[in-house]
Amino acid sequence: MSLPSGEFRAWAESVGLPTAALPLARALGVSRSTLQAQLLRGRVPEAQVVAAARVVGVAPADALTSFDRYADLAGRPTAPTPAEVLAQIELADALVVLLDRQAPGSRDALAGVRDQRDPPLPGSVRTWIDAVDPGGLRATLAERWRIAPSNVSAAINTPKLRPSQLIEIALIAGTSWTGGLAAAGVLTLEEAGWRRGARSDALTRLSDVDLNDLVADRLAAAQREARRLAADTEQAHRIQDTLG
Repeated sequence: MSLPSGEFRAWAESVGLPTAALPLARALGVSRSTLQAQLLRGRVPEAQVVAAARVVGVAPADALTSFDRYADLAGRPTAPTPAEVLAQIELADALVVLLDRQAPGSRDALAGVRDQRDPPLPGSVRTWIDAVDPGGLRATLAERWRIAPSNVSAAINTPKLRPSQLIEIALIAGTSWTGGLAAAGVLTLEEAGWRRGARSDALTRLSDVDLNDLVADRLAAAQREARRLAADTEQAHRIQDTLG
């Protein structure tokens, strides 16, 4: 679900954006036909609001809570939990810290060639959901959305969750409402309320046991993905051979 176009027009005018379709489209960096289609349908995607907020220098999270649909989120905490922070750490980043503990100085030596990437990352939505899941979250979502649990898992793994669904998941889990939007790349980490350097600090604070567990978890995920890709490649080759 997205946001009413009437509310979007009123909000755009309130922050100094043009209301006519062509100049508004130019200001947002989208085609006129795309914007007109959204306005005619009466629904504007949340991502469009985020993009518009960035253009005028308004905090995207504040922009979203300006709309009736998300008004009750205004003032709610946005800082991530430690589990959410760790969920957005990639295997390579964890390995750098692990190597540094075995060979001090390695982290500084690799600083110039290894920068932490911001979401969306492969599997970042899934790892976020796993991190905030209080237990039975997927079953709860299947019931609320009236779809099969397998379809919930597919939407999470693809990922094909809408911003409204990511916010709903966060509220069910009782965590920061911006966490899923950050994991999906709708908001940057900073826009979502993350402190600069939060992931690096979280890695540094991990005990050796917890760091090893994190590396093992990421290695297992990487192995599953490698096997899936290998199976897909093998199947594609078989199809190609069959078709000649």
